[in-house]
Amino acid sequence: MKIGIKYCGGCNPTYDRTEVVSKLKKRLSESDSIETANQGIIYDIVVILCGCNKACANYENLESKYEKVCISSEKDSIKLFDIIDKIKLS
Repeated sequence: MKIGIKYCGGCNPTYDRTEVVSKLKKRLSESDSIETANQGIIYDIVVILCGCNKACANYENLESKYEKVCISSEKDSIKLFDIIDKIKLS
């Protein structure tokens, strides 16, 4: 699984975004990859890590095979992990 991560500007973070990425890495296997999302690459999942509920990061130009997941709180990471689990089971 190839995951692209898009970060917002980080002007008003209300949670530790790096902690979400650390948890994500622990859930993945060695054959999976995480990288900063770039235009022109199709990822299995694009994760948009917004530091607050404004969710101002622009991600329209990023492409995903399965889903784009916008996270604006640590609690939102649960939906990301659920999506990953569903993809791995299919």
